[in-house]
Amino acid sequence: MNEDKLKKLSQELSFFVEDERNKILSEYANKVDNNVNITELAKQIYLERGIDYSKLNRGIINNLTSAINELIYLFKSKEKATKKKMVIEILYIVVLLILIKVPFNLVRDIGFDYIEILSTNSLINTLWNLIFLIIYTITIICTFVVSIRIFNNKYRNMK
Repeated sequence: MNEDKLKKLSQELSFFVEDERNKILSEYANKVDNNVNITELAKQIYLERGIDYSKLNRGIINNLTSAINELIYLFKSKEKATKKKMVIEILYIVVLLILIKVPFNLVRDIGFDYIEILSTNSLINTLWNLIFLIIYTITIICTFVVSIRIFNNKYRNMK
């Protein structure tokens, strides 16, 4: 049973490099028993090393929701003048995200032209369009999360 708990702890500590993780596992091997909550122990280990467990990369959806939640909290806690600056900057981010679509559309259309010359199969056109839609969606979400995190860090210390 102890080995299962150590494997789970190793998975929770996946953000450490292998040497550091092995060192931590050997240090906590005797402390892991059936009564230990692995998630809480991992939070404690990250906290001891100055890492905020809640900010770790837990997937794009969690990153997106935490960035938006932090943005809402910041917006509620700021003064009126700062809120105006924040709204203008958010609009700037939205326009930037819309403008990112232009190069994707250009490359997609160039690809359509070449596909039309080579083949008349509509399945290939549909797949080409789907590929660019997926790439654009991933790009836009990642850009949004990074932009909002930068935005949140900028306004965190302002009144």
